[in-house]
Amino acid sequence: TSPNVADIQTVGDRCFEEALFPAAKVLYTHCSNNAKLAMTLVRLGELKEAVEAAKKANSLRTWQYVCQECVKALEFRLAQTAGLKVIVSPDHLDELVHVYEIGCHFEELMELLELGQSGEQTHQGIFTELGVQYSRHASDKLMEHIKVFWQRMNVSRMLTACESGRHWAE
Repeated sequence: TSPNVADIQTVGDRCFEEALFPAAKVLYTHCSNNAKLAMTLVRLGELKEAVEAAKKANSLRTWQYVCQECVKALEFRLAQTAGLKVIVSPDHLDELVHVYEIGCHFEELMELLELGQSGEQTHQGIFTELGVQYSRHASDKLMEHIKVFWQRMNVSRMLTACESGRHWAE
């Protein structure tokens, strides 16, 4: 090894830990650590660039972080881009729903789930969660959703949501 070689990744991690985010951005860009770059860009408030870095990283954990921070910053278009990558994983859907619910962003959550149900990687959880959200916040859409997607949702969870919302006809 030559004396002028630095461990860029380690230095980038150290800069990140010490909140030297502009320096970390340069270092992570240089060593192509897109997951850490996305996190750094979020800390710098560069959310659009963070979404682009998350696309390159293509890591569920990175998508979750970027989505959560975009929701906190009320950047719902960017959050939607990241959220669509997260909701395809049934194990992480509840956590993402919780992020939206904490901020009372119910309309944006329903919009995300509506987009997600038309995607290629749909699963039972998306249809069920959208029905639950309709039962809580958009009861006018509930009956149609149940009629169309009843075979693709968790019926017992949907029944519980309808009972708690007193949607007896549904």
